[in-house]
Amino acid sequence: MNSRLQKQATALAALSIEDRSRLERLAALVDMAPEDLWPEVWQYGFDDVEDSIQAELDGIEDIKAGRTIPHEQVMEQALQILEAHVENRRKAG
Repeated sequence: MNSRLQKQATALAALSIEDRSRLERLAALVDMAPEDLWPEVWQYGFDDVEDSIQAELDGIEDIKAGRTIPHEQVMEQALQILEAHVENRRKAG
């Protein structure tokens, strides 16, 4: 095991009861084993990982509730904007 992985394993083993519980709760939210989520938490911190997970869950809820714009519609609007810009440059140039 390399030094980085040893440090991660040591830090995981040394988690307080509260932090271990938080790790388990976050892992359950994304259907992962706590040990599989730990490298991300170790690298970015609990707060950032928790924010990321919550953003993902919010996004999934938005999709289910129909609060999103379909990809095809976004691409069509983007194409229209680009075409209008190109047309304006052709007229000006």
